[in-house]
Amino acid sequence: MSGGPGFEVDAERLGAHAAEFEGLAERAARIAADLRACLEDGPAPWGSDAVGQSFAEAHEGPSSAVLGALGELAGGLGDMGSRFSSAAGTYRSADADAAGELSDAGSAG
Repeated sequence: MSGGPGFEVDAERLGAHAAEFEGLAERAARIAADLRACLEDGPAPWGSDAVGQSFAEAHEGPSSAVLGALGELAGGLGDMGSRFSSAAGTYRSADADAAGELSDAGSAG
């Protein structure tokens, strides 16, 4: 679809790549779950001595923030894929409508 000078959309390509986001979202969710399991289920990798406890105090807050962000990433990727897919459908519809209007205009004259 061409929307004027300097703007063009390949709706088929956009739709095809939008479908890839579901797999990316699933992969991100698995990575986040695996990382969370490693950090929560195993022994503290920094140890239990004073130095390890000091490290834990500095590490656990940022670590939790990163795990939270990774958890949100999966949903964000899925949402982005849905939005790209919807946009591709909208562009296809607009192209079909415009082609119909041009065809109608040509047959009216």
